[in-house]
Amino acid sequence: MHSRDRRIVHCATRGVALAAAVACAGAPAAGCAGDSPESAAPASSAVVYDGATLIDGTGLPATEAARLVVDQGAVIAVGPQAEIEMPSGATVVDLSGKTVMPALVNLHGHVGFQRGLTYDAANYTRENIVDHLNRYAYYGVGVIVSLGTDAGDVWSGIRRDQEAGNLGGARLFTAGRGLARPNAGPGAAALRTSAYGVTSEEDGRRYVQELAAQGVAFVKVWVDDRGGSVEKLEPALYRAIIEEAHQHGLDVIAHVFYHDDAEELVAAGVDGFAHLVRDREMDDTLVAAIVEHDVFIMPNIGISERGRHSSPPPWLAAPILAETVAADVLARAADSFSRRAADAAERAARSYEQMERSLARLHAAGASLVLGSDSGVQDHFYGFSAHRELELMVAAGLSPMDAIVIATSRSADRLGLDDAGRLAPGARADFIVLDASPLDDVTNTRRISDVYIGGTAVDRAAQRAGWAAP
Repeated sequence: MHSRDRRIVHCATRGVALAAAVACAGAPAAGCAGDSPESAAPASSAVVYDGATLIDGTGLPATEAARLVVDQGAVIAVGPQAEIEMPSGATVVDLSGKTVMPALVNLHGHVGFQRGLTYDAANYTRENIVDHLNRYAYYGVGVIVSLGTDAGDVWSGIRRDQEAGNLGGARLFTAGRGLARPNAGPGAAALRTSAYGVTSEEDGRRYVQELAAQGVAFVKVWVDDRGGSVEKLEPALYRAIIEEAHQHGLDVIAHVFYHDDAEELVAAGVDGFAHLVRDREMDDTLVAAIVEHDVFIMPNIGISERGRHSSPPPWLAAPILAETVAADVLARAADSFSRRAADAAERAARSYEQMERSLARLHAAGASLVLGSDSGVQDHFYGFSAHRELELMVAAGLSPMDAIVIATSRSADRLGLDDAGRLAPGARADFIVLDASPLDDVTNTRRISDVYIGGTAVDRAAQRAGWAAP
């Protein structure tokens, strides 16, 4: 029996006490077992999630003993139990002692490339992408943006099926193919050919026009020389790309490494950064320009934090990670940490400390921060890395509530979604049920009891069984 079914305790009728306590484990529209046709309340498709502490994703204080009413996959009412009327005939799920928060919205991932121990372009298939979307949903990620590594049209078919209600998992959005100098895009060899190679302003504009016609969510550019190993996208080229994207109503997100490039990109009108600056701490002038121009920032610190470990870090042994990642993959990841030289880890630790200070400075200045975990890079695990990002943001000085808002409504707003990242009337019923409050300890976002996407419970037990099968 699913955990949701164990907590469905009664079918509610407005203002009428049931003669006996009856468990309703069937579909929401079904009447209570044992009711006669004459006495049964009118069937209702509404489901009421009652009694939890509720974090709505907007930064408002949590609501104790909350009532969340869901119908047809959407939130229709939310608030204190005493203020929200119980719909007649609704099914009630008792969540007393639990905490409810919106599903996460992750603006930076890469789907399709990892399959078991392999990381290869040949893995980029519909089947593998759908598997990754299910892994995101398992961890309570309701929306994922695949940022610049989606060549072809496989993703568009998945998008159509999700919009038609024929396919579940985390909702997929994408930047399609990102733009860089030839062979100078993503760092991993498997991802490298997915980016357009830009050699002229005309190239850049034409590629943006293609992306706009495909219906992408963002335009992604790489402005990085990978330590001098590739050619960097020049200002004249990315200015043309940004200008063309804005003419089509698309925001441009830049992969950036150097402080000087970040300054020039802000001046050129870039809309967001997929990483913090990593060659030095961000100074007050850059931070002020970011705030003035409302450039949104993905701290994306988890991907860099990995570099400071020369032995397997404690989080690699998190129980929830073993539920979705095969033992041989975890062993490979542990070995990669063990093989890192101590001096390399020390350099990475010093760089990471600069990033933490940059993040604290951005937050104090009121910069717009969003969630982007770069998940889907080899062994940077789908879903789990988003929770790790929350933990690292709090360790850098943000409050748990700040981190949750960043990972929910703030990210949804930047994607242009008013139906995600929050629990409010009219929003999709994408939410996580937790066994403990993340406001007490942000790592409690991993203590997942249930996940609901579009009002439907994710069958996490069946997913675990499928992933564990040979």
